[in-house]
Amino acid sequence: MGNAWSRSTALLVPVALVACAAGLGRAAPALAEPGASPGRVRGTVTLGVADARLAALGPVVVFLDATTGALDFPPPEKVPRISQRNAQFSPSFLVVARGQRVEMPNDDTIFHNVFSYSKQNELDLGLYPQGESRTITLRHPGAVRIYCSIHESMNAVIFVAPSPYHAQVSAAGAFDIRDVPAGTYRLRTWNEKLPEAAREVEIIGGRTTSVDIVIGPRI
Repeated sequence: MGNAWSRSTALLVPVALVACAAGLGRAAPALAEPGASPGRVRGTVTLGVADARLAALGPVVVFLDATTGALDFPPPEKVPRISQRNAQFSPSFLVVARGQRVEMPNDDTIFHNVFSYSKQNELDLGLYPQGESRTITLRHPGAVRIYCSIHESMNAVIFVAPSPYHAQVSAAGAFDIRDVPAGTYRLRTWNEKLPEAAREVEIIGGRTTSVDIVIGPRI
């Protein structure tokens, strides 16, 4: 995903970002030791395009990434589910962390075969009937588009964030990421139709960092 995002970032029009948080201008600290008080980052995402509505553009995700290299956090133990029911995936969009497992039960009365050609996260679960389930582990950040080889109308997207610290933006544009270890991160956005917005933020233990992000205009 890194190469694709690097190419798209180079083509982006300017993105206006306003961050209101104490200490953002200080030198970047190392991530806090385990057991230190976590912090929180919240804010809003808006579009700098007249008459455009964020809610009409599909899911928007805000997540924390490393400023350099890669973050090294254990994936969440929670195993979310995408069910196959009535010849549809439910839910049709899901956000997980890198390395997190996802359960794919067949709750339908017919066979399904879940697969994806998404680079680095390719998968083919084979045919399985009602009552059976498969579990996948997504180890690489990026959007994973899944389909059923039998039913062309079935499709869904799993967005794999590089860390457990992510949130799906509400219809009103609000996001809230809690229990973040103190340190300096890169706050990034993802949406299938919009350019990425990104900026460095410092998370301070026991405090809330507020970041308001304006994306646009699109090319």
